Amino acid sequence: MTDAPVSNVYQPLLDEIVGGRRNIFLTGRAGTGKTTLLRQLIFSSLEKAVVLAPTGLAAVNVGGQTIHSFFNFPPRLLDAGDTRKIRNQRVVKAIETMVIDEVSMVRADMMQAIDSSLRLNRGNRQPFGGVRMILSGDLHQLPPVVEGEVEHILQESYGGPWFFRAPGFQAGQFRLAALKRIFRQEDAAFIGILNSLRNGRLSTEEVDLLRSRVSSRSPAEASQTHVVLTPNNAAAWRINQMRLAELPGPSRNYTAALEGNFEAKAFPTEEVLELKAGARVMMIRNDPSGRWVNGSLGVVQGLGESDAYVKIGGESHRVSQQAWEKFRYEFDAASKSVSRSVVGSFKQLPLRLAYATTIHKSQGMTLDKVHIDFDRGMFAHGQAYVAFSRCRSLAGLELSRELRPRDIIIDRSAFDFGGLTPVSDTEHFLLADMAKPELELKG
Repeated sequence: MTDAPVSNVYQPLLDEIVGGRRNIFLTGRAGTGKTTLLRQLIFSSLEKAVVLAPTGLAAVNVGGQTIHSFFNFPPRLLDAGDTRKIRNQRVVKAIETMVIDEVSMVRADMMQAIDSSLRLNRGNRQPFGGVRMILSGDLHQLPPVVEGEVEHILQESYGGPWFFRAPGFQAGQFRLAALKRIFRQEDAAFIGILNSLRNGRLSTEEVDLLRSRVSSRSPAEASQTHVVLTPNNAAAWRINQMRLAELPGPSRNYTAALEGNFEAKAFPTEEVLELKAGARVMMIRNDPSGRWVNGSLGVVQGLGESDAYVKIGGESHRVSQQAWEKFRYEFDAASKSVSRSVVGSFKQLPLRLAYATTIHKSQGMTLDKVHIDFDRGMFAHGQAYVAFSRCRSLAGLELSRELRPRDIIIDRSAFDFGGLTPVSDTEHFLLADMAKPELELKG
């Protein structure tokens, strides 16, 4: 998937969002170009904007700051007592737009705390203190993390853990921008299966089609030709190490250069990356020159002191280390605006071994050949949908066993928005006003 067709298809929607002042919830199925459109929104519009995300890795990927660090929220269930004056109050007063990526992972208590903090620190009683909010994410892919001891509190306080349950969100009168055009897959039958997995209801014909994709090979054997996606991090590590050990010749370790504040859980790849000539690797970052994209597969051909030579799509490329940066927003007194400064960096080769990876780490990737290792079964909302939707085609898909009903975990409270009033409904996107004053849910 390239940026150009996404730009062309969604340009009217981009113009509508950039030129408007409404709060926006940008969503869409896997492979519809949410990340590309969000990137264009960030770079084309918003000078007085901050970009936030719920986790360190998501913040690094979007070039922003974590929600916790920006608002100084403690790492626990948030309540009214956590709304207080914060250090970067001048930044909060200067911003006009706040972008939050991977918003599906944001819990109701955090969304409510964001609303309350912005109102307090800006001295403005409007929803979110008058800041325009642009939220991006897919409720069917990444759910909020809810520990057992807080689940009942979120249920009693908000009616559930999802961010849209927060009264602050409901008061914000968000406009839904739902992307429809799928760029990753072209096979109508496979797209139908993915939609059924997303909704948790497969037809008999679709079950039969998936049964035909069951392989007699073990995940380790399948990793010779396919990328193995597994819910188990240890299983992915074992397969990668086994395949690497089988290759002849010496290995070389590449150690990341760390500067400033950059916590381990936000590392995009291994801190010490071991490679050999002949190893299959996956690119984990788009190349600025367009030679590869996030998820492109290649084979290591040579190992330099700090660089590697990787064959991608029949052509050999010198791959140099790249820096991932962690940011913090500050107030620029001279321009009376928001500035962004680097507080930490992680410099490493933009790749990882690609015989196997976890389903979670495959998020956003497009792969030609996928072997899904069910291991002991899926364990999270939307996990099966994420795994299946990484693959371009049904022909490129293998399964370690038949799909079972218990593998399809769906939180029905995230199923769909109701009470929508379409503003623009095309074959490529839906722009709609949500029900007011509260969000109705179907399912």
